[in-house]
Amino acid sequence: MHSEESQQIIARFYEALDEVKKRGWIGGKSTYCEYYGINRRNFDSQKKNLQRGWFQVSWMVPLIRYYKINPRWLLTGFGPMIKVRVEMEKHQDNSKNTGPSSI
Repeated sequence: MHSEESQQIIARFYEALDEVKKRGWIGGKSTYCEYYGINRRNFDSQKKNLQRGWFQVSWMVPLIRYYKINPRWLLTGFGPMIKVRVEMEKHQDNSKNTGPSSI
């Protein structure tokens, strides 16, 4: 059973996936589950009842890595759902710095 805060994160996960589908970035939940090795039955059961214990943190990774979903929004609800290009470019520039001044 998930805490209230965890249930909010899970709800945002499904909201983000709906947005990704709406934008045509992925065909649908079947495609998402197949591409990323998610048990479809668990995926559907979790969506119907956010308190169930099927959700895996790894389900969120492709949304962040490949579909520009903002991890801050996904975890906290703050900021835009979709990363804006400027944020992504700034992060890439900062990741090239290895010295203490990049912190």
